[in-house]
Amino acid sequence: MPNTIYTIAGLASLSALAGIICLYRAWLHTGVQPVRRWLGWALMGVSAGGWSSVVGVEYGISIATLIVILGVFVVIALNGDWPSGPLRQDKQRATASAAPRATYVIGLRGIARCLVVVILPAVSGVSAGLLFFGVANLVDSSRLIGAGFVAIAVWTLAVVWCCADRKLLRPSAALVLFSAASGLYLLPAA
Repeated sequence: MPNTIYTIAGLASLSALAGIICLYRAWLHTGVQPVRRWLGWALMGVSAGGWSSVVGVEYGISIATLIVILGVFVVIALNGDWPSGPLRQDKQRATASAAPRATYVIGLRGIARCLVVVILPAVSGVSAGLLFFGVANLVDSSRLIGAGFVAIAVWTLAVVWCCADRKLLRPSAALVLFSAASGLYLLPAA
């Protein structure tokens, strides 16, 4: 029996790593490659299922997620485009009177973007967790664990979306609408 558990855990870990490689190759190549993309996500799901059968759902999903995080970190560290040598210094040019204002506006924009990337995804994650907790017809402990998992997953996806989208208005508007709609949905229940 213990050998079977180790075998399942090892296969689940290899499944997660194979999923990472499939997704990485799908994102490297140009054009649409839905088979590699869906295969990568499916292999990561199989990894979570395998680990869940070995150590339980709560720990299995966590371990599978940690393996994916560490695998992605290794892939990025090994294949990243890291700059070599000192950074190039631009020559100083004569500044006009509008330059300090432009620097001020860019600084404010950066601060606003940082706040949006930090606050809106956190609020949306908490809203999603509360929505799951309020809607699910499960035992309280299962609802609490599920709500925590949903909150972390939505928060992570929202942060990635906010950081990846060039126009911050789209994710901001969607996250505000989602948070408001889930709050309004739960309002009569309270």
